[in-house]
Amino acid sequence: MRPSLERVPSSPCSSWHLSIRAEPRFAFDWHYHPEHELTLIVAGSGRRYVGDSVADYDPGDLVLVGAETPHTWESGAAGWHEAVTVQFQHDTFGIGFFDLPEFHGIQRMLANAACGLRFDGADSTAATMVALRNLDPPRRTVALLDILVTLAAETAATLATRPLVTDIDAAARGRIDRVIGLVRRDYAEPISVTQAAELVAMTPDAFSRFLRRHTGRTFTDYVNDVRLAEASRRLVESDAAVSEIAASCGYPNLSYFNRRFRAQNAMSPREFRKHFSSAPAQPQSTTSNGRR
Repeated sequence: MRPSLERVPSSPCSSWHLSIRAEPRFAFDWHYHPEHELTLIVAGSGRRYVGDSVADYDPGDLVLVGAETPHTWESGAAGWHEAVTVQFQHDTFGIGFFDLPEFHGIQRMLANAACGLRFDGADSTAATMVALRNLDPPRRTVALLDILVTLAAETAATLATRPLVTDIDAAARGRIDRVIGLVRRDYAEPISVTQAAELVAMTPDAFSRFLRRHTGRTFTDYVNDVRLAEASRRLVESDAAVSEIAASCGYPNLSYFNRRFRAQNAMSPREFRKHFSSAPAQPQSTTSNGRR
């Protein structure tokens, strides 16, 4: 199966992406992206796929997946499944940052992550990842660097037998990048498929086929993903009213926003805010091999 290209949401407040994934079930979603990804399973169990590696995961599973490496986590039985994920570009801290002598360990770790790396016994790192959502952006970024420094000194198990990096041609990626830029800039405003198609000099039908072929998603799905991701961040990081957040994220109709949010997160916006604004519990210990 060909993996789909995922475009990680960006934010004017942060140079990298932190997400809290909480769902009744993690569906199989074979994908890749230009960012490195570190995922901690907080609750739930199932099966992890990284490159040609397939293994079970449980709470406490901590895995680093390199840029462009296909991966997915698929939950077992329905229930409460939660993961903390950080996704960052290789130059998030600056071009050539990891070339500095003191960060050669991180450079090697990120190179090895092309096959996926699983860390055992990294309880302190897991606790730091869970607490990231309670930090402001500057301290959150410092904490991320500290996590990478700590993990670079840990022993990690390699997952895949060989790198399985996926790539698409530069022209296609350039088109996708322009569309992503449009959505990230104007997500609070009405954005049509026609508008996006004109940006990349394609007809709406041709653009829709192109986007689905390269990302596995429709344009409407992507716009909603960006809007809901931003709404989720604001629910946790601000005290603004739900109606205000909905409107500022492109949903002037509060009822529609509530339906879309519940369909994606399996809880209402108020329930989401209450759950993720409360003090996080410590992650459980790993009981067997991992996943996300």
